[in-house]
Amino acid sequence: MIKHINILTIDGKSLLFREYGATKVDQDLLAGFMSAFSGFMKEISRSEIKSTVTGNSKFIYSIADKIMIVICTDIDDDEQEIYPILESIFSQFLEKYENLFKNNKWNGERTIFKEFKENIDKIVLGPIKVSILGYGGVGKTTLTKLIIGKEINLEYVPTITADIATYDKMGKRRIVLWDFAGQIQFTDLWDSLLKETRIVLLVTDSSYKNVQDTKKIMEKFIEKKDSNMLIIGIANKQDLSNKLTTKFVEKIFNIPTYGMIAINPNYRVMIHEILNEYIEKINKIDGFIE
Repeated sequence: MIKHINILTIDGKSLLFREYGATKVDQDLLAGFMSAFSGFMKEISRSEIKSTVTGNSKFIYSIADKIMIVICTDIDDDEQEIYPILESIFSQFLEKYENLFKNNKWNGERTIFKEFKENIDKIVLGPIKVSILGYGGVGKTTLTKLIIGKEINLEYVPTITADIATYDKMGKRRIVLWDFAGQIQFTDLWDSLLKETRIVLLVTDSSYKNVQDTKKIMEKFIEKKDSNMLIIGIANKQDLSNKLTTKFVEKIFNIPTYGMIAINPNYRVMIHEILNEYIEKINKIDGFIE
């Protein structure tokens, strides 16, 4: 597990420090490492990635264009898994700030780098898989388009297997939306498609029959899954005359349930607020420290 990330100049000035996990950084250990680092900094070639072990921590580091990045992990972590993270951070940081250092424009003010914390978080924590489940015609694809801000087509077009959409503007994390096909012939695929899902949006059209049928989805495919997977009920089509109330649907599902009219763009703010609330819960599960 990554403990913290430090972005510095080659003369040791810290530009940005990002901490992860529940364990507080051992400042004496960190100071000792940074002190020792000056001794072997000259051994590093441009863009070469190296590592060293101090105490119960492993430091993986590299230098490029007057910038150094150090990633501290648990001692048993696989370095090969950290390399692409370090490379991605380097690539994005240099793309954003390289001219500051090349042209000696940096005035020593570190607050300008604070906004880059969000970039680091998205790289380190990775995207959150959001699976959208429900039978055909309940509004799953419409809900997906509502979330990502695409124009909603009122004509019903069945999804085949699963549609996948990435949305990069959900606060600290990127989300990947999996819109599962709702036709009966595709339901056997749901079990495998649910793998690595962190949030499930369980969608019903709020009719009594569909609510009862959708509850069976939860019982069959979801309740046996990883306890870290969070499930949200979406009682869609709350504008129909034969709808069940959101509270009634919630009692049947026995999970937090929210009323929605996915064809109405005004509900976009609401679904974003719901997703952000659950993303914050996942951040806590993942040991994210603000």
